[in-house]
Amino acid sequence: MLSIKSLCTITAVLLPWISGVYLQDYIPLSSTTQNLLQVQKGQYVEIWLEIWRYNSLSGVPCADEEYIEIRDDHNQSANLLGVYCGYHVTAIRRSSGQSLWLNFTHPDRYYYSSGSNYSGKALNETAEPNLNLVSETQFVLLNHSSSLWCPSEGGPAPYIVWRKNGVIVQNSTSVRYRLTITDKENESNYSCEVNAHGRRDQKKISLVIE
Repeated sequence: MLSIKSLCTITAVLLPWISGVYLQDYIPLSSTTQNLLQVQKGQYVEIWLEIWRYNSLSGVPCADEEYIEIRDDHNQSANLLGVYCGYHVTAIRRSSGQSLWLNFTHPDRYYYSSGSNYSGKALNETAEPNLNLVSETQFVLLNHSSSLWCPSEGGPAPYIVWRKNGVIVQNSTSVRYRLTITDKENESNYSCEVNAHGRRDQKKISLVIE
C-alpha cells in the first residue's frame, strides 16, 4: 500500500503532465446552420475541419453562395478567420480566445467528416504566424464594395495589420478588409502584416480592378 507521502509525490509528478494534455472534442455531426465551439478559459480553440458537399446536388458551391464561415468569438459579428467552399475542404483554424463560431450558409448541402475535431490549447502554446497563403494579386470591383484577403496562420489567431499607402487602416484578427475602390483611389497601395515573434511578416497586395 502506498503511503500518503508517496501519493503526494506521484501527484506532484503527474499534474504538470496532465495539464499539458488536451482532449479532443468532435464537432456535432448535425445539419444545424451554426455551431459554437468553446474551451476552458485561458485556452484558445484549435479546429481541424473536413467538410464534404453531397455529390448528387446540382450547382457550383462557391458561385452559388454555399460556404462555411469561421469566426473568432461566439457570434456572427465576430472577426472573420476564414471562408471555405468547394466539394471537399480541409482546414486548420485557431481562435484568439476560448470561442470559435461556425456558420453554414446551406447546412443541408454539406456534412462534416467524422474526424473533424477541436481542442483547447494553452495561450502560451503558440504556432508561429505566417502569411504563406496570401495571394499577392487580388481582384476588386470599381465603385463597388470589395474585399481583400489575408489568410494568416498561427495560434492563437494573430492580429493582422492592414495598411493603405503605409497608414494602418485595420488591426484585428479578421482575414478580410472591406474597401470600395474609386477612380481617385486606384493607385493606392495595400498590404497586410503579422508579428511573427518580433519579426514583421508582410505581404504587399497588387489590385486588379474590374
